[in-house]
Amino acid sequence: MNTISIGVGMFLLTVGVFFAAKKFAVKYKNPILNPTLTTTIIIIIILVSLNIPYETYMDGGKWLHELLGPTVVALAFPLYKYKELLLKYFQPVLVSIFLAVTLNLITVYIILNLLGYTKEMIFTALPKSITTAVAVQIAGQIGGIPSLTAVFVMIAGFTGAIIGPYLLKIFKFDHTIARGMAFGNASHAIGTAKAFEDNLETGSISSAGMILSAILSSFLIPFLVWILF
Repeated sequence: MNTISIGVGMFLLTVGVFFAAKKFAVKYKNPILNPTLTTTIIIIIILVSLNIPYETYMDGGKWLHELLGPTVVALAFPLYKYKELLLKYFQPVLVSIFLAVTLNLITVYIILNLLGYTKEMIFTALPKSITTAVAVQIAGQIGGIPSLTAVFVMIAGFTGAIIGPYLLKIFKFDHTIARGMAFGNASHAIGTAKAFEDNLETGSISSAGMILSAILSSFLIPFLVWILF
């Protein structure tokens, strides 16, 4: 079987599993049944069970990976649609983003440093709460391990998308701005996808939080590394 056939097969497998997982999640409406997480687990089980190498899977998986950039850009449309709302709450949005990014970086540094992790691991984990496309670039530039950073980003995204709705309910985060910023700042694209399940407005605010957090982190992370190391 040639590379193109394998790629098409892996691509269709991933897309098919995702749509099935999404339909299941819509039917049962449980944050734990996040379609992206469910799809990831099922694909891993299939690959391990059939002894299919990761490199073989990526013959088709890379096509989906290439869509990550355009997908992030596409989030600019709802962002534009609700620009008046963002401008109205411009100050609290900026404060939220700055505090979220700063507290995330300080917390990661302190915890990993106290646990005795190496500088390389700290550099790898620092960009965990920003979108993958930006996180892996930052990790590579500051001396982290980009492939492992991608794993940390996924963990942060899944954690926020699954636990986030419960935390927002407990602490009574009912306002669109509050919910959107919480998802976007903490859980990037996966959290934003969850925010869009609330409504288009919350998802748009979340995408703003995700994008602005990535921009701010691009400046703060290298600065933090320069100051502390």
